[in-house]
Amino acid sequence: MADNLTLGIIFALSAGIANNIGALLQKHAINKIPKEEREKEFFKKLLKNPYWVLGLILILGASGALFSLAHVFIGGALIPGLSAVGLIVLTVGAVKILGEKLNVTEYIGMASMIAGIVLIGLSALEITDGDMVNLTDTYFLIRLAIYSVVFFILWITSRQLGKRVEKGKTIFLALGAGFPFALTNAWLQPFIFLFRELIKGNFTTLNIILFIISLLIVGVISMLGIAHMQDAFRHGNASIVYPLGGVPQQVAPVILFYGIYLKSSPQTYSIYILIVGIIIVLTAGFLLGRKQGLLETM
Repeated sequence: MADNLTLGIIFALSAGIANNIGALLQKHAINKIPKEEREKEFFKKLLKNPYWVLGLILILGASGALFSLAHVFIGGALIPGLSAVGLIVLTVGAVKILGEKLNVTEYIGMASMIAGIVLIGLSALEITDGDMVNLTDTYFLIRLAIYSVVFFILWITSRQLGKRVEKGKTIFLALGAGFPFALTNAWLQPFIFLFRELIKGNFTTLNIILFIISLLIVGVISMLGIAHMQDAFRHGNASIVYPLGGVPQQVAPVILFYGIYLKSSPQTYSIYILIVGIIIVLTAGFLLGRKQGLLETM
């Protein structure tokens, strides 16, 4: 068990680093496009840029594989918190490679985000393969469906607000970019479990239906989430956009652990450090989002 936990932590940390390096490469490619030329054939221009394509390979390929391995060992509740180590890479890269400038408030916001995520990780909200027995529970499936619909609505709403408003455009786009990944994180572990079950020959009707649903969410929603993130990058700095997108991703596992799987705290102190971690993460998101909002009004 200890070996599995160690491997899961290593895979989650590595996935976060690979994901953030990929994001830096994609933002670097976007920065090469003059702002006045970003509205026309934006994605077509990105696909022609080798830096952006390499970033996509890192996010979908390397990071995707590492996230999947992490899910096998420790589940989806701990992974978002552990993978946030990539924010350190993002901060250094945004300043050194992209030439972005951070003020004291933003450094505090970034440090607070990392500290809050570490606390969430220390709460040890682990979801294992043994919890996948819930996939045969009708009430569990109803809860998971409600979770998915709510996050989908929040995603579409924030995206539309980001497209329509002028003040706070990047804040809505950045926050919204986190919802599709919160969705895929909730469904990735069931997807992996069901894939293994089908390989074993367990072709029940329920397994097939749930596998198709999880495949569509993990595959299609992930791609749409990456496209959404590029829209956010088009308007804001990577050092602000990525941490803001992490806010819903950090809060979602708490809902998943307590509200969907109905699990109890592994330690008596888990709930307390969890609450403190969430408060810090939300505060950090506010500090980072406030600066972006000021930039948009200038």
